[in-house]
Amino acid sequence: MKKAISSVNNQLIKETCELKVKKYRNAADAFIIEGARSAEEVLESGWYILHAFVDVTIDSARIRTISDKIEAGGVPVFEVTPEVMNRLSDTDSPQGILVVVRKKTCELNDFNQKHEGLLLVLDEVRDPGNLGTMIRTADAAGIDGIILLDGCTDVFAPKAVRSAMGSLFHLPIRNEQNKNEFISWCRENNWSLWSSSLEGGKSIYGEELADRTAIVIGNEAEGVSSELLSASEKRVYIPMPGKAESLNAAIAAGIILFECVRRKLVTKTTDVL
Repeated sequence: MKKAISSVNNQLIKETCELKVKKYRNAADAFIIEGARSAEEVLESGWYILHAFVDVTIDSARIRTISDKIEAGGVPVFEVTPEVMNRLSDTDSPQGILVVVRKKTCELNDFNQKHEGLLLVLDEVRDPGNLGTMIRTADAAGIDGIILLDGCTDVFAPKAVRSAMGSLFHLPIRNEQNKNEFISWCRENNWSLWSSSLEGGKSIYGEELADRTAIVIGNEAEGVSSELLSASEKRVYIPMPGKAESLNAAIAAGIILFECVRRKLVTKTTDVL
């Protein structure tokens, strides 16, 4: 049976609100997701749900079904007032359900399970909306995983989680990875390191993928850091016939990843013929 919480001063409400801040997410090893779609995704993913909150005034069969499924799994579900939900939510328009989830990440060597692979590596990407969009794009492209190097915004930040629209739960993500350790790992495990760079780069449309390729997208303003550029086997760029000086980092990542997808599809078609 669902319990009711009507006070914004309830201790659990206060602790959940703290998860909007990175240091408290790290301390609790947990984060929040909002909305029916993301709640459905986390239910199907197998990630560990700690507890959930549902707006008692919401008239939604979909949200009732989700909350019942969460409760059926032995997870506490709390019915809260709109005032409490507004306090919990990180958005101006709460969606009626908020779920607290245990963090989950992977190790570098988890990406060595196959002889081939394509990884997206993010270097000091600071905008959580960009990060979430890149995760969603990488999921759509079917790549093997994402590595966030030190200096990136937190993958579990509320805006990043919202922007990923459930894709956070679909592919392995290595978080807060030391750059030098990553570079050494690439060399030791035959991952070809590519960086997106206009300076000294070659067109992405003319380069052949290695069996294992890790593609680095850099900071929105400064690009890929010098240590990653120096360690890269290749530097690639997207030809831009127009007058714009640059592309949004998430857009650039999408173009590069789907060019890689196109290459793989063409190779498979050629092999069949």
